[in-house]
Amino acid sequence: MNARCESAPATPMRWYRVGEVWLMLVLLGSTVVGSLSLVVTAVRHPDTHIVVPNDAPRPSHQPPARPPAPAKPSR
Repeated sequence: MNARCESAPATPMRWYRVGEVWLMLVLLGSTVVGSLSLVVTAVRHPDTHIVVPNDAPRPSHQPPARPPAPAKPSR
């Protein structure tokens, strides 16, 4: 009735033949390269202090900090 089908076991696919592996490697590699390039750019070009001639100091928009209330003596 039913013929027995003898088939060879499927050979596993090699990791380098899977497209998703290469996608992950490219994404991770580009993240590392981009991060290192940002660090190099930040080290080579530090922020410069800008001085405006005849500029008066301006008050801050943040209210001044109030000193904490004195602690109550414990009994």
